[in-house]
Amino acid sequence: MSAKKPVPADKTVFRWMLCAVPLMFFLGSATHFLYEWSGSNPIAGIFCPVNESVWEHLKMAFWVPLFWWIIKYLRLSKKYDISAARWFSACAAALYASIIFIILVYYAYTGAFGTELLIIDILLLLFGIAAGQLTAFHIYKHAKPREGSLRCSVIAIALLAAAFSVFTFAPPHIPLFADPNSGTYGRP
Repeated sequence: MSAKKPVPADKTVFRWMLCAVPLMFFLGSATHFLYEWSGSNPIAGIFCPVNESVWEHLKMAFWVPLFWWIIKYLRLSKKYDISAARWFSACAAALYASIIFIILVYYAYTGAFGTELLIIDILLLLFGIAAGQLTAFHIYKHAKPREGSLRCSVIAIALLAAAFSVFTFAPPHIPLFADPNSGTYGRP
């Protein structure tokens, strides 16, 4: 049995994270339609937007990147000596940074200009994912995980996954969760 290789240079890790952005964007965008295509399957609703609310659209910036981070770790950890604590701390940072970026920019531009534009909403997903990946690289490069880092990261990710799951079926009645087309909350 051969020993694992040392962790790749930062340039390589940066390339992995940045090159994933178009893939995450494309697959995330595709999930926009999967709930409807599934015949409104509740399981699909956990992973895909079920209405046009801001919250539901954040799933596109959460699930696909999360799966990428997990799959990439499983593949790379067999070959390289990659720290799970560093990797999943970066993953948690990517997911939260993407979501926060999208929410802040969306409400800033719609509040400032009083309008919503589809092209800006699409670009928000792209730039939100990119912001998340850049944040993740910074965390990955500079973090010095301590005891409990992996546990905290996994809990932070699990809380967000649980929120997306629960709020699909029982969303709070606040604007973030409201479908602007119908004024309803949650699954139609």
